[in-house]
Amino acid sequence: MPEYPEDEFDRIAPTGRRGAHRREPESGQRGAYTIIAVVAVIAVLLIVGVVNIIRTSFSNPEDNVAEPTPAATQSEEPEGEESPTDEASDPSEAEVDKSSVSIGIYNGSGVNGAGSAFADAATAHGWTVSDIVTYATPSTTSTVYYSAPEYEAQAAVLASDLGIDSIAESGEFPEHITAVITSDIAEQGPPEVEGDAGAEDDAGAQDSGA
Repeated sequence: MPEYPEDEFDRIAPTGRRGAHRREPESGQRGAYTIIAVVAVIAVLLIVGVVNIIRTSFSNPEDNVAEPTPAATQSEEPEGEESPTDEASDPSEAEVDKSSVSIGIYNGSGVNGAGSAFADAATAHGWTVSDIVTYATPSTTSTVYYSAPEYEAQAAVLASDLGIDSIAESGEFPEHITAVITSDIAEQGPPEVEGDAGAEDDAGAQDSGA
């Protein structure tokens, strides 16, 4: 092998390197880690979003509707005012048409003048008495009879006016409403009508045995 004289290319400063040398790709690894982290964050966000959508789709829509408060659904009743159910239910206070019915007073007590006394009391209360009759009955309970259901309200008011506790429907009598007076109240007479001074005197009157 021929030998050549040494020139400037043969005089290179020693570097200490031996063999092949590769530079570590530090910047490339950092970029890869950054991309992996970003992808992981995006994946987590996507998973959370999908879970929320699924949970919302399976929830009951009515659960999201607020229930009305008691104050909105029920108004408080003003103090000092009575509700309709607190109004008096006394039949004597009910408004009925007294002029549209005929009244019969039947004296079944055997007490002379009882029929006239109760007839006068009914007239004083605004009723139109069509007839006063002496009546034979074994009953000892005075009763006001009404001939049809539409007269029940008037019968209740007449019973209250005459101090009678019992009412019943009956087609036995010709009048719309008939008060049968028996021994339970005949002697004591009807309740006094306010402003009628002659009501008490009529209880002892003699009127054809009625």
